[in-house]
Amino acid sequence: MNASDFIHPDDLKAIRDLESLPGLRTVMEKVFEWGLDDILWSENITTNMKLSPTQMPEVYNLLPPVCERLGIDVPELYLNNSTIPNSWTSGKDKPYIVVTFGLIRRCTPEEITSVLAHECGHIICNHVVYNTLAEALFSFGESIADGFGGKVINAVALKGMRQKLCAWQRASELSADRVACIVTSADVLIHALAKLERIPYMARKNMDYEAWAEQGAQYEALKNSNAWGKIVRWIANSDMDHPYGPVRAYEAKQWEQSRQYGKTLIGKACPNCGSIVDPNWKFCKKCGSKI
Repeated sequence: MNASDFIHPDDLKAIRDLESLPGLRTVMEKVFEWGLDDILWSENITTNMKLSPTQMPEVYNLLPPVCERLGIDVPELYLNNSTIPNSWTSGKDKPYIVVTFGLIRRCTPEEITSVLAHECGHIICNHVVYNTLAEALFSFGESIADGFGGKVINAVALKGMRQKLCAWQRASELSADRVACIVTSADVLIHALAKLERIPYMARKNMDYEAWAEQGAQYEALKNSNAWGKIVRWIANSDMDHPYGPVRAYEAKQWEQSRQYGKTLIGKACPNCGSIVDPNWKFCKKCGSKI
């Protein structure tokens, strides 16, 4: 699978905006010259548990089938002890995935599979390079600025770079969510997102996920509203590195209903009603026919 099969248009636009920034390449070279990628790797290998067919196989064995489906090498998989449900991908030249104990404790195997597919989407899109840059600017911005001649650069150029990186990070999550939908389904991803958002069990037990996604639709409508609506949306988003949960739910639903999504699937149509189906489905979700 290629990134062009699924990449979100906001992701493409944000990448173009980033690459148009003067000095971006120089900053990136400095970041990797300082060895931040190696530092992150050393922190990972010393604090997280590497999973394998003999180390928590019930989690690790979910990953190889995802990678086979997507046509990528199987990255190393690690477990972080945090009780907060989360996952991330790092490693510029040798990507690896980290999931937290909080994630695997709360999610079903199918939901974990969806999260792993999401992280594989980041790998296919080569998002790791820009994520490492974001990590550097958010953590060591002043030091990087000093390396280029003073805090004036930090206050002007790096501030703009941070904002554009945040915009790109939000868009990149939508691209990766599309891969999760391809491997599992939008419904599975949305259930996982509710747990990643730490919505309490009592609220999730009878949660109307369609209504949750509709909240995202209402928020995204601000994109095409009047000037004030666009300003409100910009203010709400400006410091966010991930889209809001309802927005991700809405975007996943929209993607699953798109023609482009149908083209990514191996089994494209129900033999009875002709609706687009996921190859993992045993029954068509439109007409109920066995596939």
